[in-house]
Amino acid sequence: MALKFLRDDHSTTKDEDVKKLKQLSVWFDKNLDKPTRFSNASNKSPANVSLSWFKDSAKEHIQKIHELIEILEQYDFVVERLATKNPGYIVFEDEFQISAIPFKADRKKVI
Repeated sequence: MALKFLRDDHSTTKDEDVKKLKQLSVWFDKNLDKPTRFSNASNKSPANVSLSWFKDSAKEHIQKIHELIEILEQYDFVVERLATKNPGYIVFEDEFQISAIPFKADRKKVI
């Protein structure tokens, strides 16, 4: 979301940043599936939020995210990096990522 905002926002002052953002957007579109689920809607009281995490084996994806973070921080976006071994209740998973609803005890830490 931040990538799209900055790429399309007219405050992006450097042409090379806009070009790099477009390249990153294309790369992620080609190399990362969009999660098909973000909630546990079958639950009696479904959680309304899940977070997406890269698996530590997704080395190239993580490198591309670092390239994006460098640009975002140049434009005063605050980026907080989180890592966990216990992301919560997994609602989607593929080769590179998971989407998980944080455990209740952890929600205030990550949301």
